[in-house]
Amino acid sequence: MKAGQATTVYSNKLMICIPIIACNTSDALEKMALASAHCDLMEVRLDVMEAFDLSAIIASASRPVMITYRSIKEGGEGGVPCGACVDYLKEAIRLGADYVDVEYAIPLEYRRLLFEKRGQTKLILSKHFQNETPSTETLTDLFGKMAATGADIVKIVTYAKTPADNLTVLGLIPLAAKRGVEMIALCMGSLGRISRVACPLLGGAFTFASLERGQESASGQMTVKEMNRVLEVLSR
Repeated sequence: MKAGQATTVYSNKLMICIPIIACNTSDALEKMALASAHCDLMEVRLDVMEAFDLSAIIASASRPVMITYRSIKEGGEGGVPCGACVDYLKEAIRLGADYVDVEYAIPLEYRRLLFEKRGQTKLILSKHFQNETPSTETLTDLFGKMAATGADIVKIVTYAKTPADNLTVLGLIPLAAKRGVEMIALCMGSLGRISRVACPLLGGAFTFASLERGQESASGQMTVKEMNRVLEVLSR
């Protein structure tokens, strides 16, 4: 429902999401305007904001917009009670956000409430491992449980301690394809940058890149200029 075609020339699918790291609504709107020329969608991180006006943020988005409130447990800065976080996400759904991130770790009754109220909003069910990449068996089992919820997109992010961790996580993408489930699978950390590039090229829903240096929402994120350059070369 938001404007148009992506600026990237190498694919007509969603490829790059820019996280909007802002302190308040006016700051977010300014960065959203800058980001719109360089991405396919944008993620507004409510947990890093001192105050926000969801109505203004969603109405002003010229690209599809994702609303996220990342908890401290999952690597964010959000410290409000779970009920308050769910209220933010319910309001985002009511206002017509294109995507809402729902943490898999929230209590089941809250998750069910969001799934029941989703309307036309696509729900991204997410799980983040801040310090490790679990085994293939553990991640495969987790993916199966997350996919069974009926989420529109399953997102599993780990931390790469070795280059091989990228292969472990990226292996979830073909598994998801066989199940007919959209997937985001990538690794954080400097050793995880390979997975950030490979995720959309292997069939993942999209990847994340910062608007500029210092605006990263997670470790190992490239800037959008760097990501666009690499993806364009690899997609020729």
